[in-house]
Amino acid sequence: MLLVFALAIAASASVWIFSYYHAKPFQPLQTAIHRAFPKAYPQVQGGQRRMHRNTPKTLRITMQVGFDPEPPEADQQVEEVIARLEGLARQHLEFTSYEIFEIHLVRRVPEHKAKMRTITREIPQSVKEAQ
Repeated sequence: MLLVFALAIAASASVWIFSYYHAKPFQPLQTAIHRAFPKAYPQVQGGQRRMHRNTPKTLRITMQVGFDPEPPEADQQVEEVIARLEGLARQHLEFTSYEIFEIHLVRRVPEHKAKMRTITREIPQSVKEAQ
């Protein structure tokens, strides 16, 4: 019984340590997004897929928004959010070290299917060289 308890603690600790060090480089950006969008519950991830070493480095931000991001009428609001996120990313990360900027905007409405829009943009080579 004691061995099972010790194994559970070791497994929990290793998962916590892995997630802490995996998310640590993105914590300043995640905190800045939370301050700019208080109810967004942002998640920030970045890097390459482990199994596919030659894939582009991606900066991925997932956050909740207070509007339906799907219809064309929301295009202006979506662009404003993306511009603000890009500005925050440039301030808090080495933004130009990434090749793809991927944003997932989600609106969760109780008892309904979530509304979601994904925007993927390449970070132009000219922007990388200029900075």
